[in-house]
Amino acid sequence: MNQRKGLKNMYGETEEELNKSLEAPIKRGEEMARKLITEMGCSREIAIDLTVLALYDVAILIPDSSSVIYEQNGARKKALIQFIDHITEICSMANESGILALRFMNHKGGKKNWTGKSQEYLDHHSYGGATRIGTELKKKILDKFATGNPNQSKPLLVLIVTDGGVEGEKRGHLKNVIRDCVKEREGAGKGRDAVRFQFSRIGNGPGAAQLLIDLDEDRDVREYIDVLPVEFDLERLLADKWFILPKILLGAILPEWGQDEIKDLSDSDKYAEYTDSGDDWADSD
Repeated sequence: MNQRKGLKNMYGETEEELNKSLEAPIKRGEEMARKLITEMGCSREIAIDLTVLALYDVAILIPDSSSVIYEQNGARKKALIQFIDHITEICSMANESGILALRFMNHKGGKKNWTGKSQEYLDHHSYGGATRIGTELKKKILDKFATGNPNQSKPLLVLIVTDGGVEGEKRGHLKNVIRDCVKEREGAGKGRDAVRFQFSRIGNGPGAAQLLIDLDEDRDVREYIDVLPVEFDLERLLADKWFILPKILLGAILPEWGQDEIKDLSDSDKYAEYTDSGDDWADSD
């Protein structure tokens, strides 16, 4: 795991401090890579890259508006379950405690140190409400695990999934939340890499698509985030997890898995297989 640059604030300043604090994550990463390659059919190159997750905590902000269950005949909820389960599987190899936190946009509760299967849990969840991404991201994840946590000891990767555009909060609030978090962590001595954000959408909602496009083009925050291209059909992509999961998990923390990496795939047959035409953007969300 050659990720020492940018992580010194968390793992130590001197070579001696880094060697000591990275010993356990490196050992876990080696075990993780072996399992990914020998038991799960992951390529060696991707497996090695994924081991960087042993250095991170991962939290997921989950959409739970009514459209998740009522739009597209349940396809959005199905994709959400697949998404969480695939992420959980990999994060449980990177960290014994699995995913640090699952939190919902519209309802209280959630899970900490999640390692289980999500279908039963999501089946019993109540759905409904607005998509206040910035407000809920700050209150339920950042205030608890980052800006409100003076003892943050590992960088945090936040995966934000949405099936609609932002509702119920001021325009630009999400952008300000991201920017303020980065500045606060840097000021607290944790570094500009203390929190990174990855955005994905489920379903064909035009509001969600436009949100991701706007974020990806925003010069003030694009350095700290990664966005799954809106033309990707996440449900179909999840059937070929080694094509898309590295992008979701690494795009915000490894430059080679950022936006340019995905664009390099645009001429491939596989890329075409997993994209949509964008015609569904006219559908109601």
